[in-house]
Amino acid sequence: MAVSAPEINIHVGTPMNNSFVRGAGAGNRSKMLGDEFHCVVDLVERRCSPFRPKGSNHSVSVDYGQGAPLKASDVAAHAHGVVLPRIPRYQPEVIEPAGNLGLYIIFFLLVISSQATVAVPFNALVADISHPSQRGFNSGVMGAMILLGNVSGAIAGISFTHIGVMSMYAIIIAMLVVCVLITTFTITEFQPKKDRDIPNLNCRSVFLGFWTPLKEHDFRWVFITRFLMQQGVATITGFLEYWLNDMIPLPYCWTAATSVALLLLPLLFAAAASSLVFGIVSDKTGYRKIIVTIASFIMGLGSFVNAFLSGDYAYYIAGIMAFIIGLGFGAYQSVDFALVMDVLAEDADKAKDIAVWHQALVLPQALATPLGGIVLDVFEKVNCRAGLGYIIIFILSSIYFLLSGSFVFKIRRAR
Repeated sequence: MAVSAPEINIHVGTPMNNSFVRGAGAGNRSKMLGDEFHCVVDLVERRCSPFRPKGSNHSVSVDYGQGAPLKASDVAAHAHGVVLPRIPRYQPEVIEPAGNLGLYIIFFLLVISSQATVAVPFNALVADISHPSQRGFNSGVMGAMILLGNVSGAIAGISFTHIGVMSMYAIIIAMLVVCVLITTFTITEFQPKKDRDIPNLNCRSVFLGFWTPLKEHDFRWVFITRFLMQQGVATITGFLEYWLNDMIPLPYCWTAATSVALLLLPLLFAAAASSLVFGIVSDKTGYRKIIVTIASFIMGLGSFVNAFLSGDYAYYIAGIMAFIIGLGFGAYQSVDFALVMDVLAEDADKAKDIAVWHQALVLPQALATPLGGIVLDVFEKVNCRAGLGYIIIFILSSIYFLLSGSFVFKIRRAR
């Protein structure tokens, strides 16, 4: 993947002519320079420009372009708190993207398929060596480690443009090799006797291998609840950067990519901590379904609040919501895998059944983004000024979370 796109495309620009500032009074100059430092942009113009009729070149921002004099009425309006069309500090220059998209797609699919090949037997290995009395704790630890890995990725993402593509991917490769070697050479795996009556592998046996576990009542509902939860998570994460770019005023000239990385930090730290705590709580109390329900409703609430965020302090409120969503996500992670181990029969083919359950994590990654993209485009055309598409996206995610928390009570063999 790194070799197919080894360069980072950075959109740079040239400073805009600030002669219009010199025509204003001292107090207004200070105010306008402050706005310029915070990279104030016209978000409505940014959202609506893709939906403007073809052939129309009108833009709100062109009325106050480079070097345009500031009218006296405009200065007076600004002094009375009326927000003028937002003036970017830099005039962006379009840079042609570098890299081979076809090769990137091929290597991305190779990485994803390899990741699934590693994850399924790894989860089965955890299930094999987990004592029933510690399933919640083991599930919480595994969830916390996954989330801490995501935290390190978010931290690295902040400085990605400074580290570079090749160096970043080299770090990722090194981490993968070290972690896999630790698992391979430090775990003593129980080897059962081979069954001589194993059927031949063919299309029919593969289909039945996926379908048979889903015929079992509890396993089917564990699959559905996890699918809905992951569908909500994938919908949010798939459009988070676009939402920040189009809907939220970002402070200190941050790019949307940097803002995403910083927003994920409180979410992931909260999730890692709550994953451990609620994993222990679920083992002590034996109650897993109530934890899943509370976690789902917390995430649904956070997503619903984000749907209606606006204004200068929206990014900071989004940070608080990220922390709250992280608490819910960590609590869900802590008992999610424990629920799977609870409903698996002792004589079940754990690796095969967990491979089926793993599809509840993989399928939403393929479905959530195309579905969300259609929803976003349709409703943005209806009302791009209000950002209706993004509002619907977050409300849809809330519905996914609420359904996930409600359906968990369909599971019979878990408390």
